[in-house]
Amino acid sequence: MSEKYAPFETEPTLLYDKDTFKIVAGKAYTNKDEKFCIGLKSNGFPTNSYLIFPPQFNLNLLQILLGESDSRDDEIMKFIKIIKEENEKKIT
Repeated sequence: MSEKYAPFETEPTLLYDKDTFKIVAGKAYTNKDEKFCIGLKSNGFPTNSYLIFPPQFNLNLLQILLGESDSRDDEIMKFIKIIKEENEKKIT
């Protein structure tokens, strides 16, 4: 595992950056079954670590972030699209 992006395989995509915390999305080592995971880093602590949200929160969390002043809406929309495509596959 790369300590540089722990617990993500590669540098995660920044979705939200506000004062003391960042929210990112990327492929995590811990959740191999998931297309991506959302992580939270607060005040840079712990170093090179993120709190990973459970996958069932992903869509709601992304929808909440959408339109916030410090969010990266174009990136958030890409991940919402991934979730919607996965949900469509499960239905058919």
